[in-house]
Amino acid sequence: MAEPSKSTPGTPGLPELPIVQLEPWEQRSRLEKYGGFYYLAVGGLVLLVGMIGWFAWGAWSLREVWRDVYILHDPGRPEADRVEAARRLAGNPDATPRQRLDIALAPDLPDRARYLVAESLPPEAAEDDPRGYALAVSRAEGRPDWLRLLLLRPLAYGAGAGAAIEQGPMRELADHPDPAVALWARYTLAESNRYNTIHDKALRSEAGDDGPYAGLAEILVRALDARADDDRVARLDEATRWVRAHHPGASSVWSGAGEAAPTGVGGGEG
Repeated sequence: MAEPSKSTPGTPGLPELPIVQLEPWEQRSRLEKYGGFYYLAVGGLVLLVGMIGWFAWGAWSLREVWRDVYILHDPGRPEADRVEAARRLAGNPDATPRQRLDIALAPDLPDRARYLVAESLPPEAAEDDPRGYALAVSRAEGRPDWLRLLLLRPLAYGAGAGAAIEQGPMRELADHPDPAVALWARYTLAESNRYNTIHDKALRSEAGDDGPYAGLAEILVRALDARADDDRVARLDEATRWVRAHHPGASSVWSGAGEAAPTGVGGGEG
């Protein structure tokens, strides 16, 4: 105990406080104490905060997609609201090809809603599994022909852009009993393999006939002969509008809807 400090008479003395001296290891900075682990901990904290912020931003930026997905799948909503939600999703670049495909294949959704979303499918819809996608288009049972036709479109657009096309499923579709499906499949085969002229000739022969699908064949021939990518995509968009207006299954979906064919159709290259 330190000696009591001097004090005035009548005042109790206070002990002198000891001088505390830190050991050398206690005088080091945090960096000196923890070395690289200090920077590692700080970096991990920054990374964690960044990931949380990125997730929050992603969820916020997709709020319109999730809102429309909810409306579309809510059976208690009026059909007009659900179709309008599908229209917004079809035109929303944040809706992924996988999301669009799942919506198009959902049998419990209104046909007009499925049609709009299926019509917006881009070529990327078949990129992850080209063979599986082509087989699903050609062999899946229970799907209306208008839906099979719309699912075929991404392959047709992709063929012109150089995407790999599975020939077997396309040949099956080229013999499909629905003439529109067969024509789109022949175009896809002719576009993907210029050395095999069988389907090219078949398409041109159909365009020269007076049948009800000659108009569609003529448009697809113009797409096949297009030299510029933009011209080819424009012709395929025109063929898509022809389908909505003239294909029996497609026109029945839109019968009484009071809507004209769209001026711009998804499916071309971005």
